[in-house]
Amino acid sequence: MTLRIGVVTDIHYGPDVDVRVGSAAADLLGRFTERMRSRFHPEVIVDLGDRINDTGEAADRRGLGTVRRLLEAAEVPVLYALGNHDLANVPASEACAILGKKADYEAFDVGGHRLIVLNSQDPTIERIGGALSDSQLDWLEDELAAGSGPVIVFSHHPLDEQDPARHWYFIDHPQHAHAANRERARRILAASGRVKAVFNGHMHLNTVEVIDGIPYITVMSLVDAGITQIPAGCFAEVTLSGRGEVEISVGGRWPAAMAFR
Repeated sequence: MTLRIGVVTDIHYGPDVDVRVGSAAADLLGRFTERMRSRFHPEVIVDLGDRINDTGEAADRRGLGTVRRLLEAAEVPVLYALGNHDLANVPASEACAILGKKADYEAFDVGGHRLIVLNSQDPTIERIGGALSDSQLDWLEDELAAGSGPVIVFSHHPLDEQDPARHWYFIDHPQHAHAANRERARRILAASGRVKAVFNGHMHLNTVEVIDGIPYITVMSLVDAGITQIPAGCFAEVTLSGRGEVEISVGGRWPAAMAFR
């Protein structure tokens, strides 16, 4: 069975901050959800986090709710990963309630695949970095041991080893780039033999690394203008076949395409 997943990340809805053009987020999300409804027809959408530019507790709560409403206009289920900006002023429990999440990290069965949404804010490190706790990774190991079908994993922070120096902020703050405890996470993913791909945001770049046979894909931000000069409008369309093939097309002003078999 073929499964189609729409992916969007680093929406940064809110006021403009540095290259994060939050004022463009609503319009770009409208275009994204229209494309999902009329052209791609995914079974599910995954939002990889940092859906707001944080400014304060009340505004951030409103922003999280607004982004949820905008995304759910696609009229398909939406799964949400927690990003560091989402939790800067809002506790994780409240953010989960606003987004309709039942837990900080979750697993879902969709179209013959197991979709696992990790929480790389477990805990947040210095407001921007993040980690995967040992208890979460124990849960992940149990999840992967419990079945035999294909799995796709999502998180906000990358689990690979991509070079932070590619990004203007992370070149000076490499400790904020990747998820801490990612080495153990990768060992668990590889040992399961089930994981077909891992997706993340946070880095505002398109990147792919293949580690132990698993592709780790970073998707460019929806609104970042640092490379494209105007908001990138990037999103990904992921198609998974019943034979284990994974095809990814990144749309917007920094397009990319890749396939794994």
